[in-house]
Amino acid sequence: MLTKHATMKKILFFLFALVISSFVNAQTYTPKVSKDSVGILTNRIDVLKASIKLLELKIAESKEETEVEKLRLKLLEANGNSKTSAERVSNHSAKTISGSSVDLKAMEKLSKKSKADAESALKALERFNKQISSVEDIRSQIQSEERKLGYKSPKIVYTYK
Repeated sequence: MLTKHATMKKILFFLFALVISSFVNAQTYTPKVSKDSVGILTNRIDVLKASIKLLELKIAESKEETEVEKLRLKLLEANGNSKTSAERVSNHSAKTISGSSVDLKAMEKLSKKSKADAESALKALERFNKQISSVEDIRSQIQSEERKLGYKSPKIVYTYK
């Protein structure tokens, strides 16, 4: 009976030691990533952020380019209107020179229309040029971001322990 009791004590002691050692092992931390790998990972995050910024700039550039295309079409339309009004005024003046009767009201109306069309064409040209300059600004930002990204590209591969 004593040996059975001693064996039980040994088993209980062994179980107790196993439980205690599991608590001790549960509280120790073993890192899976080295300090160098953390630096490399943060570098990769920086590169990803720069890539995202570059892509956002490219998206903004494409949106601005669609606006340039819309303004180009409006400019072409305004130039066409201005040209037709100028031709009407020229034709009316030619009729006046050839000896036809002079209709001052019609001449004044045509000249006002021609002047308004010319002003709208100039405004369309200004908007078009302004939009082009904003696209060029975005393109210069893209080029600088691409240069920055070229310097940051990670060349080291990290490994887990």
